[in-house]
Amino acid sequence: MMTVAPCLLIRRLWRRRADLPLLLEAAFWLGVARLSLRFLPFRHVAAQLRPWVRPAPLSTSEDSVRRVAWAVPLVARHVPWRAVCFHEGIAAQRLLARRGIASELVYGVKREEAGGKLIAHVWLRAQGADVVGGPEAQGYTVLTGFTTRSAGRFRSNRKSA
Repeated sequence: MMTVAPCLLIRRLWRRRADLPLLLEAAFWLGVARLSLRFLPFRHVAAQLRPWVRPAPLSTSEDSVRRVAWAVPLVARHVPWRAVCFHEGIAAQRLLARRGIASELVYGVKREEAGGKLIAHVWLRAQGADVVGGPEAQGYTVLTGFTTRSAGRFRSNRKSA
């Protein structure tokens, strides 16, 4: 019975083999995110949550955002560890940054209704829309956001003559 799910997954992936590089890249970044959050102090992880981005043409960026929003949650459901919203947000942010698309990784909290326990959630926004984690973000108070930095222009310390 356990062999049915992997066979079904392989068949689905084969039908979408053009998306295989994106799915493999999503799995890689989910793994990097998990290992980083597990073994590094958060201050080191936080320093890496603002990657540089060279802007991409708008025509390709809308399609890329849609594809990343599809790929990351799909892969997150099938990795051999429990991928949580933080892993998904970091992976999606990296995928978009590599495609030249600016995004904001948003970190929010809210109190549970039963017990009053504080719970956290991370979601990613790009081009004014939620990429991953958005539907679950309702009711969360934003604590901070990690916005990508534009690499379109570099400042020079040289004085012009």
